[in-house]
Amino acid sequence: MAEAIYRGYIICKQPYQIFDEVVTFLIDDGCRFTCLSRGSRKITSKNARHLFVGSYVEFQIFQSRHENKLSRLKKVITVKPIDWNYEMLESFNVLNECANKLELKNQRLYKFYQKHLEMIFNQLFYDKILTLIILEQFIKLSGHTLEVNRCIKCNDNKIKTISFKDHGMLCNLCFDPRKDKYFDLTISKAFHYLFNQQYEKLNTNIQELDFMIKLLKIYIDDNIAVKLQSLNTY
Repeated sequence: MAEAIYRGYIICKQPYQIFDEVVTFLIDDGCRFTCLSRGSRKITSKNARHLFVGSYVEFQIFQSRHENKLSRLKKVITVKPIDWNYEMLESFNVLNECANKLELKNQRLYKFYQKHLEMIFNQLFYDKILTLIILEQFIKLSGHTLEVNRCIKCNDNKIKTISFKDHGMLCNLCFDPRKDKYFDLTISKAFHYLFNQQYEKLNTNIQELDFMIKLLKIYIDDNIAVKLQSLNTY
């Protein structure tokens, strides 16, 4: 095994066997490293005090030469720590899961993570709105989007409702009540604001935001084939 030293964020940590963990790091070129961390679940482990999701660290690994075998973590040192209270935020957990599951391996992934982590740190919006922003960006980075400015079928700008089946808005003429689900104007407007990145206009009604998160979770599951475990309560 060859040794290598990198700096990056910890975006995922999972228990393995009794005392070990599988840790995923995201570095600045967008590459992810998933490593086996021996003994880091022990109280006496020196690495354990540095292995917190969201923290920016310097880590040294024994890099595996085989694709089907995990690299092994040798040493990790915290460069920029993170408050453990962030683990209580839905947006923080969604961000880390999205960064771990996005099919990207370039700087766009790193910038996505860094930008939205800063938004969470700075509390620019309510937690639910931050979750929606992250999901919207996850959808776009996965090569999908919702057309929210005109009818997806005829380009008319007189919108009646949003259709997740058709990936965008429907006008009065294109909406078919026999096969299309109707969402009221408040929800349709909210998705218009979200996908136009007019986040400050999003309603802070919790029930409405929860419903929007649920709809995007289903959309991601159906169209990107990614099940977001951090949203299992929806």
